[in-house]
Amino acid sequence: MSLAIIGFVLMIILMYVLIREKLSPIIAFIILPLIAAIVAGFGITEIAGFIETGMETMLSTVILFAFSISYFSLMSEVGLFDPIINFLVKKTGKNMFTIFMAIVMVTFVAHLDGSGATTFLIVVPAFLPICKKYGIRPQALLGAMMGAFATMNILPWGGPTMRAATVANVETGDLYSFMIPAVIVIILIAFCIAYVVYLIEKKNGAGIIAEGSDSFEDNAVAEKTNRNQNIYWFNLILTAVMLILLFMDLAFPLYAIFMIAFAIALVVNFPNVKDQSKKIKLYGTNAMVMCMTLFAVGVFMGVISGSGMVEAMATAIVNILPAGIAPHMHWFMALFSVPLMMMLGTDAFYYALLPIIIGVVEPFGVSPEVVAATFLLTATFGTFVSPSVAAVYVGLGLAEVSIGDHIKYSLRLVWPVSILVLILSTIIGVIKF
Repeated sequence: MSLAIIGFVLMIILMYVLIREKLSPIIAFIILPLIAAIVAGFGITEIAGFIETGMETMLSTVILFAFSISYFSLMSEVGLFDPIINFLVKKTGKNMFTIFMAIVMVTFVAHLDGSGATTFLIVVPAFLPICKKYGIRPQALLGAMMGAFATMNILPWGGPTMRAATVANVETGDLYSFMIPAVIVIILIAFCIAYVVYLIEKKNGAGIIAEGSDSFEDNAVAEKTNRNQNIYWFNLILTAVMLILLFMDLAFPLYAIFMIAFAIALVVNFPNVKDQSKKIKLYGTNAMVMCMTLFAVGVFMGVISGSGMVEAMATAIVNILPAGIAPHMHWFMALFSVPLMMMLGTDAFYYALLPIIIGVVEPFGVSPEVVAATFLLTATFGTFVSPSVAAVYVGLGLAEVSIGDHIKYSLRLVWPVSILVLILSTIIGVIKF
């Protein structure tokens, strides 16, 4: 059986068990790729190498997740976000629409550095409490971020644009300038996605705050803040400094910043050693399930990448299509760029699939720049719904949402708008049919 067929069967089964919740993600990401590797004929030594490689690529993300979750759990417990939440509630009143517009705008700013993990770390802890207050489901918070993620993910210094520009042999700045009219379309669509999420949540019954809850919580926050005024301001300054450092291009890895910040915050807020031990155990327990999931994803990524399944699938996809559509292959492939991104992951999508498509259509007068723009503008919507993107699990852990629920909620939003962007970008001339 060919590697491509095994890879496709693996991805179909994986998506099925995740969305239908037939298996725990941890079990699915470990067992299924191992079975696939064995069926493909790889030996124990080769599979062990795949796993080791996958673990190495996932280690920094797991550390980042463990300490970021612990840090924000601590800050939530000591009431850092309470005044912000109540301020937003007072300003928005009963208007959930304003909340969703704020989510989009904050995501725009937070994703300026191009790091999906950093963006989740900034946006989710800030808005999750207020979403809970209004009865907005956490997967809706993630869904509302998807449009802004798509817009900012293709900035000239973003990973996808650099990958695509490298493959197409063009400057990243030139590629982005070429796409700007379509980027404006995506910006508008980002707000439209948030509005659709608002309508979905309103229909689901969100937006009702229990009578008297505002005044009760305001008093509780005021009492907490007055009792620990100095510590509160210390926590606020520490968090602000930490977030600024996340945006700066430092030699320090992101996870080291969170490790240091968590250690400082724990000592200041809980000076007693016994209390510190209790909190570490509590926060560690909360983070453990997602850390295990991330390591399991490392097994999955190591196997499908190291075995060559991803490259085989990319080649097979191109070969399956009828020869008659060869001049327009980039356009027809872009119709499925979201699920392809979810299956292949960012690196394989741009380094394995994109060069093949460029080679097919270039003889028909379609420039590599156009092909790169086509895939960037459409596939960007699938990046942060993909189970193959490690940063997604940081957001899932913060929001306490399963990968299956996230895909079920957000895929119905991002895939249609990806096709809409393809059509609109073709009309305005950025994408050539």
